[in-house]
Amino acid sequence: MKHRVAPAIYACSLLLSGAVLLASPHTLPAFHETQWYAGLAFAFLYLTLLVGPLASHATGREARRALGLSTCYFALLHSYFGFYRFVGGLDGLRYWSRYFAWSLFAGLLALVLLCALAIASLPWLVRRMGRYWKPTQRLLYVAAILTVIHGVTVTIHLPHLRAILIVTYGFLVVLVALELRRLDRYVTRPPRGLPAHLVTLVGLPALSVLLFWAFFFLDHHAH
Repeated sequence: MKHRVAPAIYACSLLLSGAVLLASPHTLPAFHETQWYAGLAFAFLYLTLLVGPLASHATGREARRALGLSTCYFALLHSYFGFYRFVGGLDGLRYWSRYFAWSLFAGLLALVLLCALAIASLPWLVRRMGRYWKPTQRLLYVAAILTVIHGVTVTIHLPHLRAILIVTYGFLVVLVALELRRLDRYVTRPPRGLPAHLVTLVGLPALSVLLFWAFFFLDHHAH
């Protein structure tokens, strides 16, 4: 089972990326490709993070690695179509606002981290990094935060945007709850001895409100 998970994920990623191109009207400035590859990158990043608290066995680790590489793949496709075809590259960037440029910068930082983590997941490099490899992989959470910042501040051209934001918000709250629960188990171990569920009880309401504000009160999702 372990050796079938990764090839299945890679095959699915290639099929999805091909399907996006086949369904594209191939018109400039590539709205179709930009939006769909952004959505797929976000979905695969979500699945990568979701595997962490739900599966710690060898198959789960293999799936997480394959999902992470697929996330980087879709992020690169999104960056190409979004920056060079939609924005117009460096020359076109001067016609956009400074606020939009900062949003793109957050996306660029997320992309750099995803690419670095993808390279760091190569088997020979994992062996060379030794005990430093696992802490390095936690940079994925930084990339995820930057991705959310980029997503909630960049202009989005989508029909039914409100419904998409509601569903995405719900999924993110579930992921945050799972990660906080895992962190709770860590901080309540001796010798820390913090009260049980403290992190979840404090962090979940605070982060839920922050995400709600970012998703539904920042007026940057549509023209």
